[in-house]
Amino acid sequence: MNKPFKKYFYLALVYLTQFMTKLLTVSIAFIMLANCAVAQTTDSSATITSSKVSYQFVYNPKVNRVEIKQISKTSYISNGYQVTFPINETYNDDVTIDAVECKVDNRTPAGFMPKYSYMSISDVFYSDARVCYFPLSMPKVGSTAVVTFNETITDPRFFTNVFFPEDMLVNTKEITIKIPHWMKVDIKEINFDKSISRDSTYDSKNDMDVLTWTADEIPAAKQEGNAPGPTYSYPHLLILCKSAYVGGNNFTYFGTLNDQYAWYRELVKGVVNDKDIIGAKAKELTAGLTADMDKIKAIYYYVQDNIRYIAFENGVAGFKPEKADEVLRKKYGDCKGMANLTKALLVAAGYDARLCWLGTNHIAYDYSTPSLAVDNHMICGLVYGGKTMYLDATESYIGINEYAERIQGRQVLMEDGDKYVLGRIPLVPMQQNFDTETSKLSIVGNSLSGSVSHVWKGEEKESVLAGLNSIKKDKADDALNKFLSDNNSNYVIKDLVISNTSNPDKDVNVTYNVDHKAAVSQFSKAYYVDIDLKKEFLTSQIKIGKRKNDFWFDYKTTINKETELAIPAGYKATLPANLNITNPDYEFHITYSELPGKLVYKKNIVIKNPRLPKAKFVQWNKDIDLLAKTYKENIILKPVQ
Repeated sequence: MNKPFKKYFYLALVYLTQFMTKLLTVSIAFIMLANCAVAQTTDSSATITSSKVSYQFVYNPKVNRVEIKQISKTSYISNGYQVTFPINETYNDDVTIDAVECKVDNRTPAGFMPKYSYMSISDVFYSDARVCYFPLSMPKVGSTAVVTFNETITDPRFFTNVFFPEDMLVNTKEITIKIPHWMKVDIKEINFDKSISRDSTYDSKNDMDVLTWTADEIPAAKQEGNAPGPTYSYPHLLILCKSAYVGGNNFTYFGTLNDQYAWYRELVKGVVNDKDIIGAKAKELTAGLTADMDKIKAIYYYVQDNIRYIAFENGVAGFKPEKADEVLRKKYGDCKGMANLTKALLVAAGYDARLCWLGTNHIAYDYSTPSLAVDNHMICGLVYGGKTMYLDATESYIGINEYAERIQGRQVLMEDGDKYVLGRIPLVPMQQNFDTETSKLSIVGNSLSGSVSHVWKGEEKESVLAGLNSIKKDKADDALNKFLSDNNSNYVIKDLVISNTSNPDKDVNVTYNVDHKAAVSQFSKAYYVDIDLKKEFLTSQIKIGKRKNDFWFDYKTTINKETELAIPAGYKATLPANLNITNPDYEFHITYSELPGKLVYKKNIVIKNPRLPKAKFVQWNKDIDLLAKTYKENIILKPVQ
């Protein structure tokens, strides 16, 4: 287990609810997946020999709307005997499955009957996401199967992406989009290379353009931890549905950002909060406070601390906030509900607060491409003192003017009546997230004993508090002990005291006494001391041949550790060599110094750029090797001759 990649692993062993990325809606993801049948396999027991997906814009006069008819036909070949894997096709309130067909060796399997059910999604309280699924079994090597889905996307706004990779190797993939001349659509080719070709023809009979993209030998999509979102790396089409004129009707979708904002604006205008309830709560929260910032913090931190985040994704409700008074009553809400409650309380207290839409760093796009694929999150913007501060109540334990890595630098669409304001979340330096430890130790037999003080701030603090406050109180001390000891039973902690487990304005401080057994080896009269328990990044080599994506750390951070070791009387220290590695992305520094009666070990690790591209993996691994080599060197204390 690589420590920087799963830093709070031992806390995760105790509590089940880890602080997760909050999403405004997963509807977009389902439409992305719904572009083709998804065969989920864990090996290469089968191959997709051919995948053909077609989309055609049609006018449905019965309901007076433009729809997209989708037909996906996927052909498989078995690479083994008795191969069985599930076929899953997702849909929701804006996507219907009209027909399903399955043939194995040219016959419909006996008892073939697809099942339809709601789809359970991690961290999502309720969703309109549903799944059609069935097992696909191929009896022998060389068996073939063909799976066909006919579907309808009922609103062009929700037709956003078409991806090329599948969950297994694809020999040939063909994507066709048929666009009548009454439909205005822009299509952007994202992450393409020379392996993907495009052909365009005109269907004079139906007065429409037929665009076809073909790709061969597409590797299976691979899910990797700490990887960028799929829009950064996988080849795909970004569909921008702008408008249509058909059946004597004009339909406006997202021709411009003004159109997209107008659609959002109509949704939020339909949310009518109970002003009496919200006003009374705002008055209660700010009672006795006179300073503006104290009132603002009281409201913001109340929502952070008292409203439990859940995800509620249901069609248009994936973009429409719940009433603020309902979120207040229920004591839970999604990011939209929490943003709306924060705004409503601040407005009731007399401040200029507004809703803001944005896409987290999981998404590669920005608002230069008007689309529902651009954003997945909602927060509150507060215009105060001529500046705008952004309040994300889903980020518990982060203070005013602190921002999570996932939203830093991201473009923000903030409401301004019938207009909008485009802003950007500030970038903050690595000093926002700070992990520091100071120890004073002495040698007692084969142990290192003494006192330790630990301080966390920013997202380092949030990670610790999110874990501790998500478990039962009677288990919190045990979880913190395991975390602080790195689950090492020889690291015995006593007199543990933790301060500030709730105030976002203050750092979290932990103090304790420690008896680190077996940290000292003795040969003859010499002591060999392993002074560093944690050894952050020790096993952080990246397997270059296996990893397909860049590596993204959770956030920028600064780790400072200083240990003062008393030198026994009559002894002198032999110290390992120092380590100093500095580059634009990260720094590793380890220094040793000897002072009268003591030596000081200092470690400084800085992640300045959380995005480590594949091109830098080789250098990263070399530097980790040097760091690991330094960690392995012991301090040697020998009697003075």
